[in-house]
Amino acid sequence: MPVKNFSVQEFGTPAWPDFAELVEKHHGIWGGCWCVAFHHKNGHGNGSVALNRAEKESLVRAGQAHAALVYDGERLVGWCQFGPPGELPARMTAYGRLGVALPDWRITCFFVDRDHRKEGVAKAGLEGALRIIAERGGGTVDGYPTVTRGKTTSNSFLWSGTSTMFEGAGFKRIGILGKSKWMMRKTVRPRARRVGAVSLK
Repeated sequence: MPVKNFSVQEFGTPAWPDFAELVEKHHGIWGGCWCVAFHHKNGHGNGSVALNRAEKESLVRAGQAHAALVYDGERLVGWCQFGPPGELPARMTAYGRLGVALPDWRITCFFVDRDHRKEGVAKAGLEGALRIIAERGGGTVDGYPTVTRGKTTSNSFLWSGTSTMFEGAGFKRIGILGKSKWMMRKTVRPRARRVGAVSLK
């Protein structure tokens, strides 16, 4: 399948209708999470699909929910969620166990429209997130991808991305998380901010 020419833009209030449409298409994603789980220290949402939706919209409108949104033309087809640890505080106990300092930014999860999987959407989202982070001053960035080499893994378990994709983006392994995930890190240099969406192939 040929690689598509996606455009990536930073999540913000104007994109909320696009985001909501895609989440609703997938019935709230991940059991009605609405992509709020990492905003809670316990790694869960509010227990209600409606409350999760309302919380996500409130966070977006307050500028407290970051993501790189991936578009195929005018249609949103996926995203990469990222943010500082204070914004995404879930699942951080491994840092104390590994004796690793917290990063400036965390890349916590990806979502891809079921009709656009295996087209490079997650990769475009990761590249877009790193670009946005660079424009916001850069710093250390951590991801927690799944190791897929030599394994057959269901798409439902790849919400954190794959280690191969992160390695391709220049991330290095700094610790193992259970049997199938790595903590990986990259230092991103700051660069000047661009205006509008950026095309990614």
